[in-house]
Amino acid sequence: QLGSPTALADGDTERRLRAAAARGGHTLYVPRGALWGCEDIERMDSAGTLAALTVTMTKAPRSFRLQGPLRERLAELVAAGGPGLLYEGPVRPLCALAPNNVNSMAAACVAAPRLGFDGVRARLVADPSVPDWHVVEVEVTGVGDQGRALRVTSTRRNPAAPGAVTGTATRDAFWSSL
Repeated sequence: QLGSPTALADGDTERRLRAAAARGGHTLYVPRGALWGCEDIERMDSAGTLAALTVTMTKAPRSFRLQGPLRERLAELVAAGGPGLLYEGPVRPLCALAPNNVNSMAAACVAAPRLGFDGVRARLVADPSVPDWHVVEVEVTGVGDQGRALRVTSTRRNPAAPGAVTGTATRDAFWSSL
């Protein structure tokens, strides 16, 4: 069992863990945490009907534990006093910069291996107007014809103590995913 799916953003670590599980005749269990709709994403990916997946996480600036350039970007946003986009792009590089904040995004990558850490899109937003909430929005887009495709968006508003990296409902979601 893996405690944090962000560890799988390192391709070598993912290959080694999956190989070890296969050699032992076991499965690698990855908790989904706060990711809503994980099973639906997984089914669409398995069926080849998942075209795109974007996960947006919005938290108060104090709830982020960031590294490198994201820490600097957060300081700029705090000084400006308003909400702002910290990151937009693939999940893989984000995991190293915000490993305590993006487990739901990493779980989405595991649920959608055809897209994986390089194809699932991440958006990280710092917003001081949500001091005691963590908001996770998952947008799933199916394969479609002529610009018409299934699109499902879910928004999870998780109560959180000010400054906490995880919301209060995540613990129960984590345990139930085991």
